[in-house]
Amino acid sequence: MAAVPHHVVSGPGPEARAVAHPLRDLFIELLLLFSVGYNFVLAIVNAQLVSISPAMTYAAEFLIYASCFGIGIWTMERQKIVAILSGIGLVAAVMLFRYLMEWHVDAKFIRDALIPFAFLVLGTSYGGSLPRLFLRMAIIVSLIGAVELTAPDLYGNVVNPKSYYVNTRGADASGFWNQDSNLFVSATRPGERNFLPGSDLPRASSIFVEPVTTGNFIVFFCAIVLVFWRSYRPAQLALCGLLLLFLVVASDGRLAAGTSILLLMGAPLLRRMDQRLSFLIMPLTVLGAMLLVWITRVSAYEDTTLGRIYLTVHALREMPAEAWLGLNFDVPYTYFDSGIAYFVASQSIMVVGAFLLAFAFGLEMPTQDGQAFKNFFMLAFSTSLLVSNSLFSVKSAALWWFVCGAMWQLRDVPWVAGAAGPFGKRVRSSRSAADGVVS
Repeated sequence: MAAVPHHVVSGPGPEARAVAHPLRDLFIELLLLFSVGYNFVLAIVNAQLVSISPAMTYAAEFLIYASCFGIGIWTMERQKIVAILSGIGLVAAVMLFRYLMEWHVDAKFIRDALIPFAFLVLGTSYGGSLPRLFLRMAIIVSLIGAVELTAPDLYGNVVNPKSYYVNTRGADASGFWNQDSNLFVSATRPGERNFLPGSDLPRASSIFVEPVTTGNFIVFFCAIVLVFWRSYRPAQLALCGLLLLFLVVASDGRLAAGTSILLLMGAPLLRRMDQRLSFLIMPLTVLGAMLLVWITRVSAYEDTTLGRIYLTVHALREMPAEAWLGLNFDVPYTYFDSGIAYFVASQSIMVVGAFLLAFAFGLEMPTQDGQAFKNFFMLAFSTSLLVSNSLFSVKSAALWWFVCGAMWQLRDVPWVAGAAGPFGKRVRSSRSAADGVVS
């Protein structure tokens, strides 16, 4: 099969056409980087130029979502446009129903539901190399994290996460444990670190401004490496491993390390599992959590991984019927440490069920790599929701949905066909992206 120039893009007719758009791809990469790092940019502006208000952060996010739709919608197949509009229509219908029942609407819940659609659309317009893109991003994240670790006072003075979160999120400055630090509230904490006891180093936040999202990025990049490892040369794979190890230690990412190990252990099954069975992963994860709580006999919440899993199980057992239907707008905010309970209460069980079925049967990936990534995503998403709702933030969710969009747009040829590899090498064309090897 002949190599195509860049990326398979849908056109007006039934057949796909291959079109290279390097400038558009560059703009998309910069937009994606801004999407995950806009807090970093705004925090510097807040610390060095002018105080940032919550309205400015909302405007930045609106600009991101508008750009995603504005760029991506022109390259999508008509069938996929209909699927996206149908999904948005379902969410809008449920939101309207909830409004008519309660005469209340919460903009955050609408924003949570909008993120997947926006970045799916953006991903479909991308024609570059995903392994190269995210290796570059991992290097950027690691370099800024290294500066933060070696010069925490410099990072704190230039970025000043404390001031930024006080101004934009209503955080209480007195609630920061270390009053002598301008870093994020959980960047420094009492007691010794798990990975580097006695080092007195902060937890690296890098471009994400807070360390939890750094942990989410570790899991995402681990999935990228596990899915696209054939597109890296041995030296590049070694670099990926070193970057992952550094970020785990730098961010004190114990949960990220555990989730990454879970992805690694499940990789043989996830690569071969029918993508239409992915809707089973979340309910099976919840059942596994219930079994774990029963075996360990945990009976009270505490701020540990097991304690948060208990909170999820307890919340799902105790949530009232109106919360399951999304008709209690206060309940979601009581479950920030239980992402699944937050998901159900903020969107309703109808939307959650529709999401799982649409993800499994509607988001059909035509390549083996796309199917593998889809399964990795659902496992990472489900396990993360046991202890946090952080994957609903644009900083974390954008990356996963962007890759889903890029892999969803393909036909029967891999996205790596004829494209440059991570460091400018050419990649052999094949029927499956899993067979693409940097030459």
